[in-house]
Amino acid sequence: MNSGSFLIQKNFFDQDKLVAIRALALELENKKTSVHEGGKYGDIQWHKIELDPNIHSFMSEIYNFLGAEKDGICVFYYLSPGAVLHPHRDLTGASSNARIRFHVPVITNDRVFFNVSKERVIMAEGELWALDTSYLHEVRNESDCTRVHIVIECPINKSVSSKLPAKNLSGRIHDVYFLVILLSSFVKSVLINIWRDPKYFLAQMRMIKKFVAWRVFGKKDVK
Repeated sequence: MNSGSFLIQKNFFDQDKLVAIRALALELENKKTSVHEGGKYGDIQWHKIELDPNIHSFMSEIYNFLGAEKDGICVFYYLSPGAVLHPHRDLTGASSNARIRFHVPVITNDRVFFNVSKERVIMAEGELWALDTSYLHEVRNESDCTRVHIVIECPINKSVSSKLPAKNLSGRIHDVYFLVILLSSFVKSVLINIWRDPKYFLAQMRMIKKFVAWRVFGKKDVK
């Protein structure tokens, strides 16, 4: 079993439901926006469509099954042919930050390579998967079709936790390791960007300010 990714349920959506969701994803594709509007990731052909579980009933099915709070990412993610998401870790969907991401592939194929902890994870259409983004993960779309996933991110409450494997000693050690990586990366980034790229440094500070306000003080509208 891959430590950072877990199959929660096969055939979460049956074929009839999946056909309808796929049709919606294709219908909305011309309205998609870039996940990263600028910065060093701005050129990645990775796009999104925001979804509303109060409007899109298939999203409510996921939230209701998990018993999850509707607080965080709720999107179609589109990864264009040839697009690559380099190996990276994220704080927002990290279990050590009491959050997690869930994926349901809508359009995919065997030329899409999703690696977690340097091991390939094959997510089939209609399956519900959990992804702990504190683990190293990467995606390469080597096909000639756009890959589409439903992705949500939510806090790990008691109900969500019951759907996930219990965290063992290896997982606890990983949490400490992830914290060390975060601190060292932050210090390195500050020391380099404060003089090499002041604008990016200020953007990082604003991002950290918003994150602390959100996670510590519960404020979501900090600018």
